[in-house]
Amino acid sequence: MVEHRVREIKTVMEAAARLEAPADQLMHIIDGAIDNVYERPHVFRFYLHLQTQPEEDLALAKYSRMLNREMAEQFQVQTRMFERLGAVQPQVRSLYFSSTLQGIMLMISTYPEHYPVSDIKKQLIREFCKAD
Repeated sequence: MVEHRVREIKTVMEAAARLEAPADQLMHIIDGAIDNVYERPHVFRFYLHLQTQPEEDLALAKYSRMLNREMAEQFQVQTRMFERLGAVQPQVRSLYFSSTLQGIMLMISTYPEHYPVSDIKKQLIREFCKAD
């Protein structure tokens, strides 16, 4: 299952990287992440739970590290997107983007019926898909 999730993450990021403009790349990430959570909130909660398990749980720690390694690699790819977009502090901007997106994904997974997905996507695009 974890290998499948890693492949899903890589697929979204690779598809985004194939787009020319960094703003389009980020829009692809926004759409892919939010749509995935909206369609399968229980799956997002499962992987979130797995990623945040304490290291003392030896049965889960291996998978938690695997997911976290992949997320760290994709963070670097995303940071380069912000560099190309002209962000003054691309690493900080990328971290802020990831934090915002993760919070939104948590809210969608918690309240999927009442979350204004379309409006939030538009707000994220306005906030992150333009040069600083």
